[in-house]
Amino acid sequence: MKITYIHHSSFSVELDNTILLFDYFKGNLPNFDKNKKLYVFSSHSHHDHFDKSIFNLEKIHPNVEYILSNDIKITKSQNTKFVGANERLVVDNLEIRTLESSDLGVAFIVKVENKTIYHAGDLNWWHWEGENTPEENKFAENKFKSAIDKINGENIDVAFLPLDSRQGNHYHLGFDYFMRNTNTKIAFPMHFFGPCSLSKVFKISEYASPYKDKIIEVNKDGQIFEL
Repeated sequence: MKITYIHHSSFSVELDNTILLFDYFKGNLPNFDKNKKLYVFSSHSHHDHFDKSIFNLEKIHPNVEYILSNDIKITKSQNTKFVGANERLVVDNLEIRTLESSDLGVAFIVKVENKTIYHAGDLNWWHWEGENTPEENKFAENKFKSAIDKINGENIDVAFLPLDSRQGNHYHLGFDYFMRNTNTKIAFPMHFFGPCSLSKVFKISEYASPYKDKIIEVNKDGQIFEL
């Protein structure tokens, strides 16, 4: 399995016969193998998770399928499927499940080629000190936990999880809860809104000590990981 960090929350996952692309909106894409089918996922319509340029991939790749959150308002039916929260669907050899985001759209759980891959989108424990009231922060916490508790204890091979520097001292909450409540083998930080070095800071922090060996340090756009 080859994973490429593209930018922000966008990753590609290349398997033996399949390529998955998550939440692309800008950055340099790998030269995808045209003999493999490409599945493009967009978790929601925020500008840092979706851009219409993904549809240009049809011009250069012979076999593309789009799986988009249904809050993305576009007119496109050919090779495109729209999904809402807490849905399940099968697309070719992919088993796809969604969770409701604590912000907008969905998180994706994709089973393909004997691997289970999770992409959070904006499903995170959003705690905004000084911006939200305590009641609003508690509501956000409960909404996040309610979603993750639906997959409590599940086996996940690769997870892509937000680690957002804008949250200050609370940046780790969602990542930590996810890792402590799922059986995740490998986790990639994303959604930094700042330097990628936050992934290293978190990995050596006290919070991450029970699972630090499962965290992959993301250092720069275009970084490739062979797993």
